[in-house]
Amino acid sequence: MNLDSKDLAPALGYVEFHLTEHCNLDCKGCGHFSPIAQTEYADPLSFARDLTQLSKKFSTIGQIRLMGGEPLLHPTPESFITSAREIFPTSDIRIVTNGLLLKKASERFWEACRQAQVTIDISLYQILEKSAADVLEFCAQQCVSVYKRHITSFLQTINPSGDSDPDRSFAYCRSLFYCPFLYDSHLYVCALPPTVRYYNEKFDRSVPGDAGIDIYDPTLDGPAILQLLETPIETCKFCAVTYTKYEWQRSRKEFHAEDWEVTQ
Repeated sequence: MNLDSKDLAPALGYVEFHLTEHCNLDCKGCGHFSPIAQTEYADPLSFARDLTQLSKKFSTIGQIRLMGGEPLLHPTPESFITSAREIFPTSDIRIVTNGLLLKKASERFWEACRQAQVTIDISLYQILEKSAADVLEFCAQQCVSVYKRHITSFLQTINPSGDSDPDRSFAYCRSLFYCPFLYDSHLYVCALPPTVRYYNEKFDRSVPGDAGIDIYDPTLDGPAILQLLETPIETCKFCAVTYTKYEWQRSRKEFHAEDWEVTQ
């Protein structure tokens, strides 16, 4: 019996993708460095091309989270939704947003959400608490599902001395999160390697990034990629083996390296 190679390919459980690097909310210690990131918009054609390539390596992706930054700052967020659904018809597709721009989103966006059966994944920060009911009702009127997460704390995760045991720090991170990250035709074990450049530039630090996993490498099939996603990298030496939790707050544009750094 002949089986299509697609039937033999493994599933990728999860992937994150930034529509924008920047944000409209300056959360202290944002894990993706969005308050100190440059204004940058993802290219929808490159995204579709990269997802198509992933579809050659994986039978499906369990959950695709389109985020940022703030994804609704992108001029055409609907183009990413449409591509993701066309290429991965069974995936759980989510737009991860702070919700501040939902009522200003275009009808094209809402129609794409309905057609693709997208879930609006709202990070409900304190600033949105008073207007949350109104925003949730608006989403209901658009006939789009909503999942809300009350965010009350952030984590300091960086060990600036870079002397962590990479195996221990990776194991600790994976005990809390599984967050493969797609950026510029590469998969990363998490968002830190491709985004830490913003932290380095802002605070004159030298946390190493990582080359990532080239999804167009013909020698890498799905199982090989999955194995690499479970392999510690040089950046892991700069992640703490335990994180420090602190109450969520806005930075008010006063950024300090210590907002991200764990005191060892």
